[in-house]
Amino acid sequence: MKLTLRNLLNCIQFLIIILFNISSRSQSTLTSLNKKNNDFHSDKMVLETIKNTTFYNSSGTLENTKEITSYNMRNNVIAELRYDGNNNLKQRLTRTYDSSGTVCTARKFENWHPYLGHTIEIASYKYDSKGFLIHTNNKNQKGQMFRHTDFINNDKGDPIEIINFNGNEIIGKEKNEYNYDKNEVIINYFNQNDELVNTQKSNIDYSKINPGDIVNEYGDITKSSTYEMEIKYDKFGNWIKKKYSTIKNGKLIKKSETTRTIKYLK
Repeated sequence: MKLTLRNLLNCIQFLIIILFNISSRSQSTLTSLNKKNNDFHSDKMVLETIKNTTFYNSSGTLENTKEITSYNMRNNVIAELRYDGNNNLKQRLTRTYDSSGTVCTARKFENWHPYLGHTIEIASYKYDSKGFLIHTNNKNQKGQMFRHTDFINNDKGDPIEIINFNGNEIIGKEKNEYNYDKNEVIINYFNQNDELVNTQKSNIDYSKINPGDIVNEYGDITKSSTYEMEIKYDKFGNWIKKKYSTIKNGKLIKKSETTRTIKYLK
């Protein structure tokens, strides 16, 4: 593609949209599609998990992190505490559910940043009569709404259009085309002027088995065309250790290793 001023501006606009989504935890197609709870294979009640992860790069250890997660009586996450390698609390996420314990109605996200300090975002969620997410509101620690998002869904409840607003101004859209037979979605990103700035293809369901995948007795993918996963389980069939490696030019490149301690309800 010829690099013109217009193309350069479009690329910059797209990067701004992506960075805004990442930094402000705004809604996107990928977060909407991958919202299912796949943490456990068994129905045994879980009180808490503690995950310790080591990330690697070509030079060796890149980063160590710890996550402490609490669950409700439906094994849905109610709180996540995220720590860095020095055991400093960096993020806290809490969720509120309806009386069934399955539908998340609100969440509070706290972040401790070295330059921004302690910031808080509070989001509330609205659903239609089918239980499909149709609207979110985001407020800051002063209770001021700074962003909201509208969803238009298909009959499966998957978003075909997501519109992000800053106040009353549209800051970006995502319009999606689904191919369920191939487990693929094409995501088209638009800027505030409704101009297409980028297109991405992704899996609809990352847990779905693709041709050539190797699956273990628990139904987990242990090898695909792009990665390999070593997994250990406890006596209830829930994972307690994962070693993740990518495959490049036929060689395994270790990327991360995670151990998980699970505290069950007695």
